Amino acid sequence: MSYRIDTELFGPYENFSHILIDEATQKAVVIDPAWDADYIIKRLERLGVTLDAIWLTHGHHDHTNAVDALRAKLPVPIYASQIEIDFIKNEPAALASKVFLPLPEDVQGFHDGDQLSVGETHVKIIHTPGHSSGSVCFELTDDLITGDTIFINGCGRADLPGSNPGDLYESLRKIVKTVPHHVTLHTGHAYGPSDTATLASQIEHNPYLKRANRQEFLAYRMNH
Repeated sequence: MSYRIDTELFGPYENFSHILIDEATQKAVVIDPAWDADYIIKRLERLGVTLDAIWLTHGHHDHTNAVDALRAKLPVPIYASQIEIDFIKNEPAALASKVFLPLPEDVQGFHDGDQLSVGETHVKIIHTPGHSSGSVCFELTDDLITGDTIFINGCGRADLPGSNPGDLYESLRKIVKTVPHHVTLHTGHAYGPSDTATLASQIEHNPYLKRANRQEFLAYRMNH
């Protein structure tokens, strides 16, 4: 299994959209397409790859606002956490807050531990609630695409509809305990001193991963 990750920076919130490319088939998925669908399409063309699907780490508008425009020109399947899908559909505060946008009616749901594939590249779903109730990370052999669960030297907000700081603490501990520490983290925003870092380096340097316990994390997260 050979793959590569092409990352582009977009928008006023410094969002990263990731293009995961399977080397064997030159099929690709776009993860969290936002802000500029035309640029994403041109980037796919320059890379010489065929778009196979769209995957979402979570449903916040700054990670999804190019979905409809992208699918209008490249009508591929879209996948998101079933928990996130249900929250956006059933919780009035989700859309009222304008933090979320409606997802397409044909969005397909996945769950913790499921496997997605693009070509010959297989990706494990890790449910990491906290920033949103249905946030996930995508785990590959040597990489972890984290959305807004973890940033370089930071982590996601936990004061939005569907957020829960206690869940975020547990999700960060889950990553540290279950994901190999050599993996490279690819985050949802350019909020850190570098675009990527290994999990091992973040265990050493990320202040949110260095909190001694849940209570200390909650106090630190809600004051920073």
